[in-house]
Amino acid sequence: MAQLPIVTLTTDFGLTDSYVAEMKAVLLSRIPEARLVDVTHGVPPQDVLAGGFAVERALRAFPPGTVHVVVVDPGVGSQRRVLRVDLHRQHVLCPDNGLITWAWRRLDPGVAYELTWRPANPSATFHGRDILAPAAAMLLSDPAAPELAGPAVDPILLAITPAANHPAEAEVIHIDHFGNATTNVPAEAITAPSPRVIRIARRSLGPVRRTYADVAHGEPLALVGSSGLLEIAVRNGNAAAALGLRVGDRLTFDY
Repeated sequence: MAQLPIVTLTTDFGLTDSYVAEMKAVLLSRIPEARLVDVTHGVPPQDVLAGGFAVERALRAFPPGTVHVVVVDPGVGSQRRVLRVDLHRQHVLCPDNGLITWAWRRLDPGVAYELTWRPANPSATFHGRDILAPAAAMLLSDPAAPELAGPAVDPILLAITPAANHPAEAEVIHIDHFGNATTNVPAEAITAPSPRVIRIARRSLGPVRRTYADVAHGEPLALVGSSGLLEIAVRNGNAAAALGLRVGDRLTFDY
């Protein structure tokens, strides 16, 4: 059987207003057979880095041909570009404000195009509904449609990169629902040799652990999480709250 089209939605809209449903209405009115998947609508408002972290994880999880609609758009209605990014054998439609950064730097090489298609009278404040959702439907109907592949462009990228091998220091790039602090350190960057001691927030965490159970209840630790990145956690607790961690905080390594 042919695979039904998949569209994912990642936004900072929350779930108390109608915005997500309005985007879904546009998609289902044009491609009623589509499977719509909510990645998250809990991105903190205007937090482009957090939205981009979710995009990278979604791209790793979904099959080829998936279309990802991503709306964290503090510049909506301005002259900022809208992008179609072909990456990891999938498509991302998003504003050109750095949302694609983490996926662009962590996954295989991609190609970004300026999405120049516009409907007759788009809202100046809701491009997710009026531009990105219909463009996603068009892309599923005809991936080669010329109006969906404008000029190739270099996307705007945030000043965040995966840490190099055996880094002396790194930084927190995401705090999840549990208070775990994900860093920009890929697992492969801290092997052979692995650091003897990791320090953050004036705390020594010792070496990289394998599981939460490797320390006592309430104790902090560093381990590689499901993202393939080094994380700072507290067993059965909230590392961000317990250690006062925030995005941008630095950690250091002794080898």
